[in-house]
Amino acid sequence: MNKMEFMDKMSADLAPLPEHERNELLVRCEECFRIGLEQGKTEEEIVAELGYPAQPAEPRFEQSYAGSPYGNVPYGSAPFSDRVPPPPQTWTAPAPKRPHEPNRDVPRFIGVGILLLFLNLTLAIPVFAALFSAFVSVCIAALITLLAPLALAVETSLYGEFTNAKLMMSLGMTGIGMILADLSLLFSKGLFRATKAYAGWNYKTLKGRNQR
Repeated sequence: MNKMEFMDKMSADLAPLPEHERNELLVRCEECFRIGLEQGKTEEEIVAELGYPAQPAEPRFEQSYAGSPYGNVPYGSAPFSDRVPPPPQTWTAPAPKRPHEPNRDVPRFIGVGILLLFLNLTLAIPVFAALFSAFVSVCIAALITLLAPLALAVETSLYGEFTNAKLMMSLGMTGIGMILADLSLLFSKGLFRATKAYAGWNYKTLKGRNQR
């Protein structure tokens, strides 16, 4: 039996199988014949080695196909399935770039900066400087009045002139110093909050509402 007769017999016997399985087996038979012919064998010798139809075709195909340079291909896999090129990839045009737009925020930034500078120099800085000066004055006054008893003790030790009027005056000044100390504490908290709020308003105004 030559190759043509073998393939015809094989195709007729495999007719009940699905078409894709039948085609795979026939392709594997063709591969076995090609390898055998390259090795110098005749078609009859190849048919004898395959042993068809004396033995089931599939196990013999597995043995004969083991010498293929493509490796041992299992049943149900086409011999060239690993050589099939991948499908072509579709080319997607890049998105057009937006034209460069000038930064429209620069003129606003410059204008607002000039206005804030003028406002701070003419109003904010003098006002806050006066408030800080008043705060420092209150703190100094509180410190001096709180030290009135100590000053009385030093005067008495140096000059020896101690009167009840001086004692009452030093105690009164101590009370005033305690009141001024409380006021300076409240003043410092309010001044700190006002400075922080005004600095934040300057930053937000200069930065702009559209930027975060």
